[in-house]
Amino acid sequence: MKVFLSYYSDEEGIAEDIAEHLKNTFRSTGLEVFMASSRDSIALGDNWEEKIIKALNEIDVLVVLMSWDALIRPWLNFEIGVAWARKVRILIFCHKGMDKSALPRPYGSLQAENLNTQSDTLRNQQVAEAIARTLSIKVPLPDVVPDLPVLKNQPQSFFLTNRAWSLRPAAHIGETATGRFLVGVVRAADPDKATAAGMKPGEALYVRLFYGTTPEGPYINAMISGKVAGFFECVLRDTIIVEAKIKLAGVYREENTTTPLLVLDEYRKV
Repeated sequence: MKVFLSYYSDEEGIAEDIAEHLKNTFRSTGLEVFMASSRDSIALGDNWEEKIIKALNEIDVLVVLMSWDALIRPWLNFEIGVAWARKVRILIFCHKGMDKSALPRPYGSLQAENLNTQSDTLRNQQVAEAIARTLSIKVPLPDVVPDLPVLKNQPQSFFLTNRAWSLRPAAHIGETATGRFLVGVVRAADPDKATAAGMKPGEALYVRLFYGTTPEGPYINAMISGKVAGFFECVLRDTIIVEAKIKLAGVYREENTTTPLLVLDEYRKV
């Protein structure tokens, strides 16, 4: 089973976050996620046009991240056109101010979903659940806030604090909590979110931290910089568990969405 993720290049960070979530959620199913900016999909030296067209002719689902900017991009419309001609299932997710009721024809004839008011976690889960329904994949998707007994060696205080942060992030800026996590993907942080968290955009990295000891199920996204970033850049993903102090450093507001910005302050290998 193959999924093609179609998006506007300036929204690559959001697409990468969704793609990473899909790969981790459906790891046991063998689901492949094609993303044009990923070296896993298009390697150095590949003819990227040929690879994209080949992928479009092999996919089972096309996932489209649709914004007002994306709507006028030729390549995104080309990708949708190829999938449409092949009668591939097309899942359109509207974000960054685009509403499904505003989709022009022929896109407006497809049932779409809005992501505008969702947090990053809920957004990723909503896309994953739609793909699971479309492909009839029987994969248990985690709750946004997991049951405490399911996760081992995790200080309960972190869950309680993080729950409060998620519900009312602006009220808890500056607070910290300690948790135990498996280190996942590390990549460049979104410049706007780094700035909102009080970090230098060019120096900040993003790290995914999974609860428990496996790269599946619930996780948090945090930002890192300096010596902390140097350590995590060298970590082989999904192999090292750390006990980390997480700080709610700020809040990122975009349209109707409010996202808590977490920063990893201190850590130690477990």
